[in-house]
Amino acid sequence: MAAFIKKLFKNRKSDNAQPQPDVSALNPDKPDELNALIELARSAETNSQRGVAIDRIPHIKHLIPLYSEASATVRNRLAGRISALASQHPEQVEQARAALSDPQQQALVHQLCQSADMDAEQISAETDPQKLLSLAIEGKTAAVRLAAAERIEGEDELMAVQRAAKGRDKGVYQLTKKRLQMLRQEKDRERAVQSAIDDLIRQAEEHAKTDNLQLYAARVESLQSQWKNLSSAASNDQHTAFLTALDVCNRRVREVEETSAREAESHHKQEERKATLDLLRDTLNSLREAMPERGPSLSSLDALQKTQENRWMEATRESEVAKAEQKDYQALMLELRHYIGSVQRLQQQQDTLTSLVDAESPDSAELRQLLEAIDWPGGYAQPPALETAARKLGQAREVRKTQTSDQKTQVKALDDLLEKLEKALEQDQYTESRHLHKQAQHAFNALDHKHASQRQARLTLLGRQLQDLQDWRGFATRPKQEELCEAMEYLATQHMEPEAKATHIKELQQEWRDLGGSSDQSLWQRFKKASDIAYEPCHEYFAAKSELKHVNIDKRQAICDQLADFVDNADWQNADWKAVERIHRVARQEWRDAWPVDFKANRPLQKRFDHLLKQVEAPLNEERQKNEASKQAIVERAQALIEHEPLGDAMEQAKALQKEWQGIGITRHREDRKLWQDFRAACDAIFARRDAQRAEQAAEDTVALDTLKQAIEDSRQQREAAQGDLATLRQLQQALRNTPAPRRIPAPVSDELATEKAALDQTIQQLERGQQVADWEARLHAGNSQPGDGSNLPDPLPSPREIAIRLEIATGLPSPEEDQELRMKQQVERLAAGLTGGNGSAGSAEDEINRLIDCWCAQSIEPSDAENLMPRLRNALANWQG
Repeated sequence: MAAFIKKLFKNRKSDNAQPQPDVSALNPDKPDELNALIELARSAETNSQRGVAIDRIPHIKHLIPLYSEASATVRNRLAGRISALASQHPEQVEQARAALSDPQQQALVHQLCQSADMDAEQISAETDPQKLLSLAIEGKTAAVRLAAAERIEGEDELMAVQRAAKGRDKGVYQLTKKRLQMLRQEKDRERAVQSAIDDLIRQAEEHAKTDNLQLYAARVESLQSQWKNLSSAASNDQHTAFLTALDVCNRRVREVEETSAREAESHHKQEERKATLDLLRDTLNSLREAMPERGPSLSSLDALQKTQENRWMEATRESEVAKAEQKDYQALMLELRHYIGSVQRLQQQQDTLTSLVDAESPDSAELRQLLEAIDWPGGYAQPPALETAARKLGQAREVRKTQTSDQKTQVKALDDLLEKLEKALEQDQYTESRHLHKQAQHAFNALDHKHASQRQARLTLLGRQLQDLQDWRGFATRPKQEELCEAMEYLATQHMEPEAKATHIKELQQEWRDLGGSSDQSLWQRFKKASDIAYEPCHEYFAAKSELKHVNIDKRQAICDQLADFVDNADWQNADWKAVERIHRVARQEWRDAWPVDFKANRPLQKRFDHLLKQVEAPLNEERQKNEASKQAIVERAQALIEHEPLGDAMEQAKALQKEWQGIGITRHREDRKLWQDFRAACDAIFARRDAQRAEQAAEDTVALDTLKQAIEDSRQQREAAQGDLATLRQLQQALRNTPAPRRIPAPVSDELATEKAALDQTIQQLERGQQVADWEARLHAGNSQPGDGSNLPDPLPSPREIAIRLEIATGLPSPEEDQELRMKQQVERLAAGLTGGNGSAGSAEDEINRLIDCWCAQSIEPSDAENLMPRLRNALANWQG
């Protein structure tokens, strides 16, 4: 029969889709109603209904099985209820462990029955990682799970927590997702930094080996600047590798600077020598063409001679001077000295010359002797007095005078050379002495017999002294020359960079030349053979380098052809500007990579390449400027949104501007960076307003949360003090409902609020039921003297015995054994009539009891029946009161 009733009840429930019963009317002390509460806690339509059902379940052992299958929100409610029961009834913890055989459920008992303070102690810096993982997944509150998840560091553990929290705990899921993203971004950043360090080391090593010295020092400075930004992340080995390469680069920079300085100094000296020769040549030419108006200035000519001698001496010091250049200088300076000597002699004999020229019949012999003494150089413009004297002497005499003057000039030049040679020999200047001896020999050969015989002995003596100096010098320099031979032979056996080797070879050869060579031909042949052997690999290298220059010229020619083809066929109206920019960048890079080249062959290619680049850069710059103007407009619009209201609309527009920014094409890097900084500053200002509002709202929520906590505590204290004051309890209930709450209530506070509301509801309900029961008992005691509203009473009225049985059914009280059959009949009738019985709502149960009291009061009851049934009625009402 019971199975039939259960089946019938189930079918009618599904057919009629009756509403779920009032949770507060279910008595957890009764097994059936306790099962109904557990089912509602598991599958009620709303979380609020589930929460109320959870708060009505009285034992931990019934709540633990619900926890494993509950959602995150319901889990928080369950955890709060379990924790509260563990605090109020500690004996339930051991009872739950004894009742539950599943190890996982027993572990939940251990975890969820700990106090909140214990959880806080566990979640600390010393907490075991495995314990943190367990708390982050199975923590009894959202705060515990979040705190545990925040302390998890491992990527694998965070992924495990994320998988467990997905769809169940939004806060933990978002936290772990953000942490994982930050970890991955940090790893990506570290990999990028290490890659940049390795690339910088590679560039430094390649730069240390490159033959391209163009902008070499600037590139070294750039590498050093980049290393400063990355050195903190580099290992010791990376530091060593970079600094080693950088040291090589710095040495090459110093070598390049020294070479450049020497070349600049050499060029400067060469220019000075050229200027000296030009000035001497121009001065002598002007003296040949015309005589100055006031005659030749001896002081000016003497100053010119001394300054140019000093200038030439400084320009030739520690420098190689070509023989032709030296010869030109000596010839010009000798001619200038001759001219200056003639001017001096002219000024000394000016009075005598004037008296002879002015005389009507001058002494020809005296005049001729005077002109020979003055010895004016031929080919130069003569002063008027000399021209007049020459006319008076006649043409034949002038010719003889010229011949005599030439001999004197040669004699003077030879004497000067012999004087210099003698001084050079005294100072042991072998190279200078040998050069002067050759010049003196040439001057001696140009003299006639008369003049040459007078100087033959002196020249022969100086020649012997030169030979002695040569013999002594050869003896003194031979050990050094042998060392140079050994150094060259050793250099020939060494493996080193060809350019460095060639430099060393030149240095040794220059030292050999500085020693003045060697009279020992075997020693010279030894040195030359070693030089040839040492230079052989250098020759191959420079030949290969020359071939490489030709190859690079071909590459640059191909780059120009490809770039020209692109320029000729480009559709600038519909161009892919990023591709154009990439082509421009790659072309420049490939052009730089095609190095070294022959400068002469590269000159027209360079002009063509520069022209083609300008043709590509012009539309690129136009597009960049257009895009920069668009970005500037976006910046201005963003800046206008800083004070825009409402804030939500400003934020949406800012996000739209960010997308619009991303869609804009190419710009110049420096300009784009500046515009981006302005745009980012405007966006930050907009979202800073949001953060300020959130902070303000958070402060308000904090105040509201503190107010709510205080209201809950005040309600709890006043509820306990109110005892049976129903009016006070209702005021507390209304005050708790009217207390402002924050937007998000923490789970512990939410649990406390729900518990306090449930306690108020239960206390008020018990007091209201007590008053109702007292009223019903008063009516029962009065009998039919106070009948109720008879319009809702059945006809016929149920018998007193039936009234007692129905009242027991309505209040959930068992009937005596003798009335079981009648009770079953009443239950079937109730089910057929669509009533819910003990599982109905509180209102329907109260109405049922009220109708039954009305039925009792509406009829006359036999005293014997009243005496027998009244205790049963009172017991039923007391059971309903609870």
